[in-house]
Amino acid sequence: MTRMDMTMPPDGWFSVRFRVRFAETDAAGIVHHSVYLVWFEEGRSEFSRQLGMPYSGLEQAGVELLLTRSEVRYLKAIRYDEEIEIRTRTSMVKSRRMVFEYQAARVADGVVAATGTTEHLAVSRTSGRPVRIPEPFFSSWKRAVVASST
Repeated sequence: MTRMDMTMPPDGWFSVRFRVRFAETDAAGIVHHSVYLVWFEEGRSEFSRQLGMPYSGLEQAGVELLLTRSEVRYLKAIRYDEEIEIRTRTSMVKSRRMVFEYQAARVADGVVAATGTTEHLAVSRTSGRPVRIPEPFFSSWKRAVVASST
């Protein structure tokens, strides 16, 4: 992890911090709207790694998580070189589907600048047909939902 620092808050949100790169901004120095989904993917990947279930394990099991829905709500601007924190948690895990929630916050003042959700469907890497989320991924992610609701 060259760019990230991972922690697990007691409220179920997994956190990763990094600085906004120049390439992630528009001509005004504000983070481009398309970057937030990339950051959410980074948060999701680290969330899984922190649980001991990296995405590469899904690929080895012949499963991919396809993005079926995404939503981002932009609340405040984030600018070049600001340190940000992407918070990630699961809000729903079923046998073939899961939903992640995200917050993008400025570290300096704690202001949540964007929120979002993504929904995913587990599919076979070879056939593209829906499949069950393999154990122990399912159990691990399901426990994370329980932890975030307490």
